[in-house]
Amino acid sequence: MRLIRFATLVAVAALAGCTGDPTTPPPAPTPIAGCEFHRYEDAAAVLNAPMNQTPKTDDVEPGAKDTHFLSCVWWTADDKRYANVGYRTALTPAGAEDNKVQFANQQTADAVTIDGLGDAAYWDTPNGQILVFVGDDLLLVTTGVRDGKGTDRSQAETTKLATLVVSHLGG
Repeated sequence: MRLIRFATLVAVAALAGCTGDPTTPPPAPTPIAGCEFHRYEDAAAVLNAPMNQTPKTDDVEPGAKDTHFLSCVWWTADDKRYANVGYRTALTPAGAEDNKVQFANQQTADAVTIDGLGDAAYWDTPNGQILVFVGDDLLLVTTGVRDGKGTDRSQAETTKLATLVVSHLGG
């Protein structure tokens, strides 16, 4: 099923991890290519821990013609905690419609609406993630612990991250 594949791809991208030298100074607060929507300072503010200096970025749906879906993951220096944002940009009207469908289909009965975040947002309780609709684009935001279950993720931490990321998008 495409919906399960969608969430699974972002989770796999987050758990792939990254390495970096935590003793080097933090990067400049300018966005990093492929990760313009999710910045070092966002992750550091949310996770409140020493951070790896380079994010892990992935093209989640390579070859897609209607959307461009990037994942950007910042890991703590000990590679145990992460702040992940999947950003699925609509490239065509069909991509915009597909983002709307993905947003609606992922929403379970126990989803918690988050007012004032993007155009629409909710906490996906079983998967421990926030989905945010901004314009025609879709964000999938998670924070967590390596190998942790989605149900153990912090809604408050993830909401803080989603709010910071949306502020960079002007939403």
